Amino acid sequence: MVNAKKECTTRRKFCTRLAGAALTGALVDLKAMAIPNPKSKGEAAGNGEHLAAACGTYCGACEAYLAKHGEEEQIKKRRQKKSSSGPAKPMKGIPPSNWMDGLLCDGCLSGGKLAAHCQNCNIRLCALNKQDNDRCSECEELPCYRITNLINMGRYLHRKEYLPNLKKMREMGVQKWVKYEEERWRCPQCGMPMSWYDAECAGCGAKRSERVFSLEQS
Repeated sequence: MVNAKKECTTRRKFCTRLAGAALTGALVDLKAMAIPNPKSKGEAAGNGEHLAAACGTYCGACEAYLAKHGEEEQIKKRRQKKSSSGPAKPMKGIPPSNWMDGLLCDGCLSGGKLAAHCQNCNIRLCALNKQDNDRCSECEELPCYRITNLINMGRYLHRKEYLPNLKKMREMGVQKWVKYEEERWRCPQCGMPMSWYDAECAGCGAKRSERVFSLEQS
């Protein structure tokens, strides 16, 4: 009888410990899953060079990048702003307001997650094979048909900056250019990062900086 009680007690302790271990493991898994926006290889390097795209665009002002790497409160404000404003009226040189919906990206040369159109970009793939710095800025063939075709596709305003940006990268160096662009694409009032086609800041409502291209029709 005594042995039966001891055996029952031992089994109860064993089951309790087993359940506790399983719960601890589950909590660890949940904690790992809850880590927001894990850093890409480029971001982990800390110099921002992964945001200087092969074609010359600044990835830090891309909707797909901001949707993944913006601060949680900033992402929330951007979503609220977008949903409250409704569909934007089509304008020459400006893409539809939903053109980046659902896309998440770590930046052209991040070594991390890329939006599909960036992953399959023939400009990026060509530069990876030909250029030491993986960008068109040092290419002797610039401007080639690949980059001119993309600039002319849709004739979007941000693409008109590709060639001037590549020239600035050569003159300034990539790290200085990235810092320059990071400041250029911040709200002039509160400092919140803004995208290529934000007419005003989602955080404070200030108009876009005069340092970036105008959205007004010429």
